[in-house]
Amino acid sequence: SRASKPWFCEIMGANGLQSVLHAKASNAILPGCLILAATALFMYCHASHQGRQSSDKVFLGLIVIQMLPLVFLEFKVVSCPDPVGMLSLFGSKVLLLHGCFMLLRILAWPLMEVGIGWSNLAGFVAIGFVLNAGFRFRWTFSSLTEHVDVCALVLLASVAAFATVLMDEITTSRALLEDTIHTASSYIEVLGFIPAVWMVYQSAKKSDDVTSSGGVDLKRQAMYFSCFLVGFYIFEDLITASKIYHLTGLAACGHVVHFLLLAHFASFLIFQTSQGITLF
Repeated sequence: SRASKPWFCEIMGANGLQSVLHAKASNAILPGCLILAATALFMYCHASHQGRQSSDKVFLGLIVIQMLPLVFLEFKVVSCPDPVGMLSLFGSKVLLLHGCFMLLRILAWPLMEVGIGWSNLAGFVAIGFVLNAGFRFRWTFSSLTEHVDVCALVLLASVAAFATVLMDEITTSRALLEDTIHTASSYIEVLGFIPAVWMVYQSAKKSDDVTSSGGVDLKRQAMYFSCFLVGFYIFEDLITASKIYHLTGLAACGHVVHFLLLAHFASFLIFQTSQGITLF
């Protein structure tokens, strides 16, 4: 008998919404339009003269930089024969990088709040669950050595953050620490999908069409990964946008555009798992 679909797949598929969103043309057009929208926001902010112009311009610039690898990743993943299998190449690295900047925020929470404090804590716990339940990640030395590139990116982002803060006029050691933590967290988040881009590029270069699952349920893996992305960035982007809209509409719009791109990528993975999925 035909395997049952989860309720959200039934809803999304009722009017062919999934087919429209993830048709071959849409997979190229929608991400392209979103990165153009983010670039337009940045250019408008650069050309305008608003009170928060400097901070907004930096934020929107980081949004554009963060979206570029994701757009590249979408183009590559959606065109490969096994996009769900491709996720197993990079999913754990993306989650580990997200876990690193969330851990940094959690440790700094008594000193300052970066993002939404409790959502960082919930997101960090969710990452641990997804890594264990979805990716069968083992917290051993040998497993960690396989992700030395993640450690290198975290170190690079931290050094770059410290150098960036030093260029500003910091009067106290507390301010230096707070600005370094905030900037490092932003830089690590911006680099969140860089390992994915590198591994997908390498795989495409070698023409690797088949991905070894290592005994892991790839559909369940993709579902957990997608749900984490959408769930966390609802708070990181949409809730934050609603809180800052009255202060800076441009930054709020940047959050929304970034979320739409992530949601499109996540919904593509969900679409690929809509047949015969087993979550538990």
